[in-house]
Order: sequence, then structure tokens, then C-alpha cells
Amino acid sequence: MPINKRAIISGALGATASSIGKLALSPESPVPSTCHSYCHIFLNRYYPSETGIEWICPYVSLGTRVICFLCMIGVNLLMVSSFLDGMNESGSVVGTALSTAANFSFSALYGILFFGENVPISWFFGATLIAMGMYLLSSVTLTNDNDKTKTD
Repeated sequence: MPINKRAIISGALGATASSIGKLALSPESPVPSTCHSYCHIFLNRYYPSETGIEWICPYVSLGTRVICFLCMIGVNLLMVSSFLDGMNESGSVVGTALSTAANFSFSALYGILFFGENVPISWFFGATLIAMGMYLLSSVTLTNDNDKTKTD
């Protein structure tokens, strides 16, 4: 029973891209604020007598947002490529369903692990059903109707 991996990988890449986008664009993102804090620590440690040099720290914060945004675009490009390969591998309906289910599952997993989101126990029941559906869909094999011989 072959597993259609590319559609599942495209869903995981889509969730990864959205998480990177959240890091890049969310006002409460920890990445730019952490870089801003480290910039101040670095400046105070290595340039304690310099005054007026703190102007660079907001640009460091902005630079991390730009880097995260560019990474999001790169991961989205990989996701589209993998999605198209997944649709060729398993058909458009199965490929789309697998990619969507994987994206949903990985987005929730990233939310729990990286963003501290709380998920109710009923969500885990639904996720289990989605995982079972993903397994069933990924085990589908396509047959070609043109291979049947006509009998008159």
C-alpha cells in the first residue's frame, strides 16, 4: 500500500510557512523583540561609552521580520512544488484533501508547541479522525480506466 507523501509534505510545509509568517508579521511575535533585546545587551556590553547608537536596534528588529518574511516565501514555494507533485501522484481530489488535512494538523501542532495555544480535548478526538482519514486517503491507488478491454 503506497503512501502519497508529497501531498502530506505540502500540508506540513504550508503550516510551517504560516508559522514563519506569524513570527514575521505578528505584533506580539517573540523573534523581533528578542533580537531587539539582544541588540541592546550587545551595545551595552561592547559599546558602553557610546551614546546615540541605540537607533540601530529597531532596524535589527525590522531585519529579523524581513528575514522571516523571505523564509516564509521560500517555504511557500517549496509547498506549491510539493503540492503539485502530490496531485500528480495521487490525483487532485485526494492530493488536495491530504494536503489540507496535514496543514490543519501541523498548524495545530505548531500552535501548541511554539505559540502556547490551548487546545480542548475534543480537538484531539477530531485530529485522530483526521489522521485516520489521511491514512485511508493516502493508501488509495489510482487505476486507469483505459486499460480495460472492450468486449463486444
